[in-house]
Amino acid sequence: MVAQGQYTHEFNNLLQTFDAWINFSKASFDYLLVLLDVWVRAFEELMRELVSSQNKGEIVENWRQFLQVWSSIFDRVFAQRFHSEDALEIQGKLMNAAMTWRLQQQQLMEVLLKINDLPTRSELDEIYRSLYELRKEVKNLKKTLAESLSNQVL
Repeated sequence: MVAQGQYTHEFNNLLQTFDAWINFSKASFDYLLVLLDVWVRAFEELMRELVSSQNKGEIVENWRQFLQVWSSIFDRVFAQRFHSEDALEIQGKLMNAAMTWRLQQQQLMEVLLKINDLPTRSELDEIYRSLYELRKEVKNLKKTLAESLSNQVL
């Protein structure tokens, strides 16, 4: 039988996971707004560049030239925007929110697996670690035995 306190802990874990998801969603939205800003600025600059080139009598003759102009403008706008303080802060918030969300997911999964009497990731990690240590110990014992036997033969 599960104690009532355990249900409270599991419910709190669920709420924390939901909060982490909300924070990740907000951070993702803010990051997408920065990306949208880059695309809009790059498109505006591309249009200005094409109009300016046409006014000078220069024309884009093929797709390759167009893509070269477009990519150079996009690269410049992207670099300018993503080197700004606010964009760096938004990227940092996104990364932090993503890591927090992932950790909360793992913790919630541990709870769900325990409830259903299934092995958790931490339990499997412990088993794998024990197996690794046992293999090392067996290897060392074999080596010691082989050395001992070879010394007896001599």
